[in-house]
Amino acid sequence: MRPHLLALAALASAFLVASARADEPDDPFAEPAPSSTDLPPLPPLAPLPDLAPLPDLPPLDLAPAPAPALSPAPAPALSPAPAPALSPTPTPTPTPTPTLSLSATPSAVLGQYDEYKRAVPAYSIDADPVTPAAYARCTAAGQCTRPSCTSSPTSSLSPSSATRVTCVDLAQAKSYCAFAGERLPTEDEWEHAARQASTLGMHATDDAAEWTSTPYCFFCGKDDQVVRGGPAGNPALRGWRSPATQDPALGFRCAKTD
Repeated sequence: MRPHLLALAALASAFLVASARADEPDDPFAEPAPSSTDLPPLPPLAPLPDLAPLPDLPPLDLAPAPAPALSPAPAPALSPAPAPALSPTPTPTPTPTPTLSLSATPSAVLGQYDEYKRAVPAYSIDADPVTPAAYARCTAAGQCTRPSCTSSPTSSLSPSSATRVTCVDLAQAKSYCAFAGERLPTEDEWEHAARQASTLGMHATDDAAEWTSTPYCFFCGKDDQVVRGGPAGNPALRGWRSPATQDPALGFRCAKTD
């Protein structure tokens, strides 16, 4: 009998524990839900203010709007007519001068006393000295500067050339020969041609001295230049002048290597 009582007492205890747990909420940390009786009453709503009436809209004007006045289009600007192109002024060119062509000479007799025999390569030399008209073309081309005096007539020039240009220094003479595509003759070339002047037709070798491209080195340390020809009429006679000399009795002619 006693064991049965103990078993019934245990069952009763278990039933009581289970009933107590069934009444507990799922979340032990959740706040208990308030009851409807705990909520405060809502305040009464304030009445809405009356809205102002909307203004009456003006009636629609269905008349077409006037078209905007068109302003006149500006006249196109007239561009100035281009100036006619000016043709360039032709550069003066040297007039060909009659030249004398001489063949190479292996042992030309040279010197004031025929004391030299030297080889002279083939060359050409002007038959006449440079004239003022020919020199003026070089001046007009901007390749030469003006002589320092007016040239005088020279009787022994060929009929086509009545005067020779004078009063030009060594640099001016070289400038003209370069303009003409030539150079000053060497001392040997001038003398070699002048010794045959009457045969070759070389003119005006005895009325004025002429520049050569050969320095005069008799007195070393001087920069004098050899000049040939002159009133003495001796083609072998040599003289010298300072390169800056501008003398009325000093002209020049040109030559070139063939």
